[in-house]
Amino acid sequence: MAGRALHRGDEVGGYIVERPLGSGGSGQVYLVRNAEGAAVALKRVDAQHDEVAAERLRREVRALMAVRHPAVPRVLDAELEDDDTFVVFEFIEGECLADEVAARGPLEGEDLAYCAERIAGALEAAHAAGLVHRDVTPSNVMMSPAGAVLIDFGLSHRADDSRLTREGLVSGTAGYVAPEVIDGAEPGADADRWAWAATMAFAMTGKAPYGTGNSAIRKTLQGKWSVPDLPGAEVLAAALDRKVEERPGMRDIVAAMRGATAILPVEALAATAVMETSSDGTEVLAVNDPELNDGEFSDGDDFEDGWRTVDFDGHVLNDMVLPGRETLEGDLELAMRRPVLVAAWATAVAASAAVAPFAGAAVVIIAALVARTVFRRGEALRIARARRGERRRDSVLHTLGVPWHLIRAAAELLPSLIVAALIGTAVGALGWYLVSIGAVATSTPDGQGWGHAIAIAVGLLAFEGALWWGLWSWTTREGSYRVAESLAPTNGVSGAWIVVALIIFGSASLAVYVGADPWWWPLPAMPQSGG
Repeated sequence: MAGRALHRGDEVGGYIVERPLGSGGSGQVYLVRNAEGAAVALKRVDAQHDEVAAERLRREVRALMAVRHPAVPRVLDAELEDDDTFVVFEFIEGECLADEVAARGPLEGEDLAYCAERIAGALEAAHAAGLVHRDVTPSNVMMSPAGAVLIDFGLSHRADDSRLTREGLVSGTAGYVAPEVIDGAEPGADADRWAWAATMAFAMTGKAPYGTGNSAIRKTLQGKWSVPDLPGAEVLAAALDRKVEERPGMRDIVAAMRGATAILPVEALAATAVMETSSDGTEVLAVNDPELNDGEFSDGDDFEDGWRTVDFDGHVLNDMVLPGRETLEGDLELAMRRPVLVAAWATAVAASAAVAPFAGAAVVIIAALVARTVFRRGEALRIARARRGERRRDSVLHTLGVPWHLIRAAAELLPSLIVAALIGTAVGALGWYLVSIGAVATSTPDGQGWGHAIAIAVGLLAFEGALWWGLWSWTTREGSYRVAESLAPTNGVSGAWIVVALIIFGSASLAVYVGADPWWWPLPAMPQSGG
């Protein structure tokens, strides 16, 4: 069975096949349904006849389990020993970047920067876990509703893995293989970053920077890309330089896409200072400190003994953190975005709207404004440091500048807010009407009371959803995550906040149960729920 293609209705390991999603050298991918009927993706290889493909699948499972990042799909199930070898991971809705650009043209502005940032974060997480992707291309970037996702870790390997390339050839996609790899170097994190830059160049222009096919190899080695006149293009071109030491970092490129006019040059940093992200998501500077021992920066990714991390204010965080690859396994803790906490509070506020609709909406608006203000303050501070370097007074200056960030955030929020208000009002009004005429609820007082309460709550949920996923919403999402991370720096604190949200939800439900009418302040009283 493992050697033939699967068709709709076939069963594999308890999963029912819906349709094929794609295929390649590392296996076939299908959309399947699990026992609960949920859609998941299943990648399957013919282990009986292709041991290399089976080993690549095992490496992909290990890679995905070792990386925890919102732009990397999660492994849900795997069967790695039978002839019918497969792995099941979360289904990423949407189409790949290549198809997205082909259908709708190159990405622009914040859409481009957000895509670049998401995939850069996925690569940083993979590299921190000691993994190299080795095939970052537009076809391996999925454009989901939540943002870009890096898929297909089938060619990934750890530093101590033997290579699985058949017949001595270099694995990868022509046009997205770094020049040093073409020259015979072992694929590493630098090669991933080069492929990321080439992929972002495609996203920016709609064309692979060095073309595709056999000619792409020659053009890659020549290193001649026609740089477009677009924000961030010149810095992106520098990232495609043949000389690894001349390439700017991925974060610098994303900053340039967002309008930073000056990027800290490579030579401005000491050879023993490297920008990184600590396990709790804090940006740190890792410095090789001779006072500790003779630690060295081994291969561009590992922080061995002798490295000291300090924050942007120069405070020592730890003397021996970010250990070598060999000590990092699947339980690596990366930056927590706190999505469950955000979802819990969104649900709690929506439930409270059944008791106080406009007060609930006001809470959402204030939260969105705070989130955008936090984001703007953080971005202004980051750009200032990129332009002028680290200065102790920057944090104070940008804190004093919060009123300006608040005004800018309010202006940026207004269009998104208007669209979200229209959507939320329409959904709530439709629900209220359907309840009132008895189409979706009984005509009893209890039925009408609960029906109208749910209609209001669903309307506010639609309002929240439009603010979160609608037009011009990325800044609101990113700022909300930053606020959530600040309010809940540990899982314990996050759990406490979630309990508070559950209490609010329960209190609102109790108020509806006892028959409390909604408080419509500041508007006059609306028709009673029983009418």
